[in-house]
Amino acid sequence: MDIKACLEEYIKELEKEVMRILSNPRSDKKSKNLAIKPLTSKKQIILNTIDALDLVDRVNEEEMNKAKSGK
Repeated sequence: MDIKACLEEYIKELEKEVMRILSNPRSDKKSKNLAIKPLTSKKQIILNTIDALDLVDRVNEEEMNKAKSGK
């Protein structure tokens, strides 16, 4: 399994955790928000990481194409 797929799987797990927190009837709004905030931050960090990996792949591919056409 590649890194991107692992990160996407982790995002799915984070989303499941958020849904579990939201569906808990014993928690009030403040405690739900406090519990969800770090999960949201983690998700955003992972999305940024995926974007960075895509950018690295794209730049690498462009460099390889330049090297092939330069020969």
